[in-house]
Amino acid sequence: MLVVSGLINACVDAGHLYHPDGAWQLRNGFERDWLLAGDSGWVQKDFPHNLTIEQDWADSYADYHGWITFRKRLPNDIIRQVRAGGSMAIMSGYVSDVAIFYINDRYIGQVGNVDPYVSGSYSILLTDIPLEALRSGPNYLTIAVFRQGDYEISIRDSAMLLGVARDVYTQFYRNEIFSVALLALYLAIGLYHMLLYIRRPVDRYNLLFGIWCVVLTAYWSFRLHIRDFIWADHVSVRITAEFLLLYFTGPLMLMFLHSFFFRKIGRVGWTYFVFSIVLGVLTIVFDYGWQRIFLRVWHVSALLGLIYIIFFTIRAIVKGNKDAWWLLGGIVLLLISAIHDILSTVGILDTPHVARFAFPAFIVGIAGILAARFMRVHNEVEDLNRSLEEKVRMRTRELQQTLNEVRALKIQQDGDYFLTSLLISPLGGNFAQSDCVDVDIFVRQKKRFHFKKWDAEIGGDLCTAHSVKLRGRTYTAVLNGDAMGKSIQGAGGALVLGVVFKSVITRTQLSAAAMDKHPEHWLKDCFLELQNIFVSFDGTMLISAVLGLVDDESGLFYYINAEHPWVVLYRKDTATFIEDDLILRKIGLEGLAGQLYVKTYQMQRGDVLMIGSDGRDDVILGVDEKGHRIINEDEYEFLRRVEEGRGDLEQIEKSILSVGEFSDDFTLVRVAWCEDAAPYVEPNLPSEMADLLAEAEDAYQRGSYAEVTARLEVLYDNDHRLPAVLRRMGQAYSRLKNFARAAECMLEYVEAVPADTERVYLVAYWSKLARDLSTATDQGERVRLRQPGHFNNLINLADCYRLLGNVERAHKLAVEARSISADNRALIKLEQLMSDTEIIPGRGAVELPPDSSGA
Repeated sequence: MLVVSGLINACVDAGHLYHPDGAWQLRNGFERDWLLAGDSGWVQKDFPHNLTIEQDWADSYADYHGWITFRKRLPNDIIRQVRAGGSMAIMSGYVSDVAIFYINDRYIGQVGNVDPYVSGSYSILLTDIPLEALRSGPNYLTIAVFRQGDYEISIRDSAMLLGVARDVYTQFYRNEIFSVALLALYLAIGLYHMLLYIRRPVDRYNLLFGIWCVVLTAYWSFRLHIRDFIWADHVSVRITAEFLLLYFTGPLMLMFLHSFFFRKIGRVGWTYFVFSIVLGVLTIVFDYGWQRIFLRVWHVSALLGLIYIIFFTIRAIVKGNKDAWWLLGGIVLLLISAIHDILSTVGILDTPHVARFAFPAFIVGIAGILAARFMRVHNEVEDLNRSLEEKVRMRTRELQQTLNEVRALKIQQDGDYFLTSLLISPLGGNFAQSDCVDVDIFVRQKKRFHFKKWDAEIGGDLCTAHSVKLRGRTYTAVLNGDAMGKSIQGAGGALVLGVVFKSVITRTQLSAAAMDKHPEHWLKDCFLELQNIFVSFDGTMLISAVLGLVDDESGLFYYINAEHPWVVLYRKDTATFIEDDLILRKIGLEGLAGQLYVKTYQMQRGDVLMIGSDGRDDVILGVDEKGHRIINEDEYEFLRRVEEGRGDLEQIEKSILSVGEFSDDFTLVRVAWCEDAAPYVEPNLPSEMADLLAEAEDAYQRGSYAEVTARLEVLYDNDHRLPAVLRRMGQAYSRLKNFARAAECMLEYVEAVPADTERVYLVAYWSKLARDLSTATDQGERVRLRQPGHFNNLINLADCYRLLGNVERAHKLAVEARSISADNRALIKLEQLMSDTEIIPGRGAVELPPDSSGA
């Protein structure tokens, strides 16, 4: 670069061009008489290169407005040279503000205008000088500079040229062509890297470098003489545009380097970019005086930015980035060239400026770094292509081997699935035999597979139904369970669930003791057995389930819901839930969460119950704009599907699939009671028996309870044991204090109408009063399972256990009662009896008020 600069400088010397350096004369104001005046009144000042009044005499001329005249005596040798050359020209360099040029007293040109005022700030005058303007005596170049606005007074004499016209124009256009060539190079490099970004958007640093080159090209175009033809007299607009482009060169370079080294734009880069936007907005809004202040602020930020660039470039070198060495070398070259030019400007060095060549080298160097990275990638791709065929064959062998291993594992896994499904298969299904209860089961497990010649499915849902006899009555036991986990894990839970439930069913069918249980106690024992088994898995295997018994004769449905979807009733083309609260958590959780609660529901002839797992609700309805699945969250949607399917299991499945797809195992148990039977008709009594019943009812209303019992005993002896007869007999005997007979009659009544929980309580209460404590506790525990919060039953049951000597059980029930009503008189009496130091079984009894006994 120094050699090229020297050659250009040699061309200038050969052309005998003159730089008016050295001593200048100046004085305030301007008069035409001064053009040929002597040295009187002039002040001499030696300006080695750059004549800027505001810099050298800032205190006197910072706010100066008006004329200042500058004069320079031309050497005789330059006069002889131009006379010999036959022509003369001047290239003024950048001057400011309005400047009028004279040779002796001959006007040769100007930039800007005084009246009307048009700024000529930092414009260039290139014009011929007529030889007639020269004298035989001293010849002077005079520049009259006028300042009116904010633009400073400035003459850059180092860029000013005088001499033979051919040499001046040659030098000027050589410089212009050289500058245009450099800008074309910058623009071509920028557009090329923007094109690379379009072809490969992942390399964002190509886009940033390309934009930086284009912005830099646009900024340096303001240093061309052609800019005066483009912007004409719009000086303020030109300067604003120039400053705006300058402000964005720094942040774009910083963002490019961040993206190049670290693949992302850091916070510093974005902060600097926003800072430049703010400076740009302020530059647009305010005038030139403020714009110069903003420019100084930017100079400080640019210096800080350069320091930061050097810092993270060194950091990239430390991290082993080879390209960072080249970038650091380019930065050092720029700094050296800039320092050289400053020393040359102040006269310490007598060498041409080299920064104009170092900066192109810097830009081309960065382009070279990018090209080197591109070539490395390209070479890697070529190496890959050369060895691609072999690598493809090797990769194919590896994939084939992996595929074979996966196939073997798949066969083994499907075998495990198939064997597990074979184990589960006999545990699920409908094994119930009943004339009144119809059970249908529908199973669609999510995981389906093919093993050898068999197609099968496996999952965590289990559905089964069995017939059992309890206390002489036939019940249909149903189970719908959902084990936690997918595929084999869920199947393992379902297998354990099925085995335990099947063992309970088998034991009930074979053991007289198990058959002697009430349905509430049977459900409780079955649930606790399942709970004890699954709690041993320490929470890794949980079960949600509905466990139920249907009384074949009465249609009463006893059930326990352990965090399973609610049971649905389908009646007369309408589907509703028969429950609306959550009592128990999943089976297998440590510490039974929630009161063990056996719910009951009295079915009517033709009623259908639908018991299903959560797969009935977890339906995929579609996909949102982000690609996430939309899962149904409305449990009432299933009711609409049941109604649409008219209670038929396969039609319900079709209805669900019409709105979405299953995301989990889907199982349903359909329980219908007397679905096809004729409507129930109350049997008619013979007329004489009907008269007896009417007379007994009349006697009861009159309070003649002995007459009631006498007449109803006749009906009872004639096998007319209608529920109404039995209920009224029990009430009448209780009024007569014959609690033993009252309990017998009411017990027969609840066997016929098992859904009447209040009458079950009366059996327990009257049995206690009759000292039949075994029956009392048995029936009282039934009520407690159905209605844990039945206060009178808790008091009565606690009193029964007190009378039996089971004080611990009595205390526990008393505590439950206290949590409901602490100031109840019956509870207080019970606690007093239990506080006696000597507990004698059978002594005393807590009597409840008549209204509480229901008699």
